Amino acid sequence: MIIAVTNVKGGVGKTTTSVNLAAGFANRGKKTLLVDLDPQAHSTRCFLSGPIERDVSDFIMERPSQAHRFIHSTPYPGVDMVPATPRLTETAELLSTRIRREERLYRALAQVADDYRVVIIDCPPLLGILTHNALMAADLLLIPVQPGVGAVVGLEALLEAASELRDEDKVPYRILVTMLDLRTTHTNAIFEELIEEHRKRVLKTIIHKSESLNQANLAGKPIYLYQRSSRGAEDYDALCEELLKIRIRH
Repeated sequence: MIIAVTNVKGGVGKTTTSVNLAAGFANRGKKTLLVDLDPQAHSTRCFLSGPIERDVSDFIMERPSQAHRFIHSTPYPGVDMVPATPRLTETAELLSTRIRREERLYRALAQVADDYRVVIIDCPPLLGILTHNALMAADLLLIPVQPGVGAVVGLEALLEAASELRDEDKVPYRILVTMLDLRTTHTNAIFEELIEEHRKRVLKTIIHKSESLNQANLAGKPIYLYQRSSRGAEDYDALCEELLKIRIRH
């Protein structure tokens, strides 16, 4: 299963979700590949340190048959990675001039996906060529949404882009509620109204706002390495279990 963690809005927990899903699936014996498509490379820094010579730019720009050369092992058992570096910004510009430019990631992953039970794609917070590649490659779009008045801003544009790129009327997606603060009851009530149209696609699992996740993010580590016994770890454990039970349907 290839999961693109995506939202055109920043600060909703895309990288936190990508990193902890990769670690959580690996904890269950599901060999996982994490692909960092964000030039900011936050996911990369959670698993790899030091200079990186072979990265996701090579993965998507070189011949698909060479894709395996750009995968890195990580210190986290069961997690491999295609890392990002700042040159991904330049790569996105070059990619726009290529033929079948939205299919580059799809074609590269086709060469290696059978080696993994799960592939996680951490997308940048904008609807550009890199995100288009993720939308084409994914079996499932996982859209983190933080409760608030602007929670669903950009959601329809994202789904419309995916539908057009994939030539599908209905795109397989799920919405993940992140950073829920149970104390903000009025905000949460407004959010429930905004999300109603997508109610059938909202996951049961909720990622609650927690100090353990905040601290793990600051430390640049998956929650399982930072504080295994915590609300954040429990939430991501539950998310892994729910996603593994999903049969991809539109």
